[in-house]
Amino acid sequence: MGIYSAGIYPAVLVVSALVVVLGGVTMAWIRAHRVLEWAVTALWSATGVQAIAVVVLLLSGNDAGLVLTIGYLLATIVILPLMGIGRLGAPDAAAADPDPNRPVLQPDQIARVDGGAAVIVGIAAAVLAWRIAVILGAA
Repeated sequence: MGIYSAGIYPAVLVVSALVVVLGGVTMAWIRAHRVLEWAVTALWSATGVQAIAVVVLLLSGNDAGLVLTIGYLLATIVILPLMGIGRLGAPDAAAADPDPNRPVLQPDQIARVDGGAAVIVGIAAAVLAWRIAVILGAA
């Protein structure tokens, strides 16, 4: 539990905060979208490390509630694909779908959608990481 609470959990919180800040900046300043893409990759990586650490902690005999811990961990993983959702409105994606009502977004709209999604996912990832830490720490 020491490595998780001293290193992995704070790293997830820092990366989540970075994603939230960069998501807000991207909504206001479109050129920050490239930097946001790097932060999104960092959050994916941090979540992967967190998932591995939580599974190792649970397998090593931690008395935490298994169902709650795995549930929060799965929720953390499930929300990640929401980042980058703006790509669904890209002209290439719209051309692949024959639906005439499918929206086609401009690059600035895609960046703003990605920024908004990053803010929401970053906050949710931080809350879920906090809940996992509380559950693991209480055991």
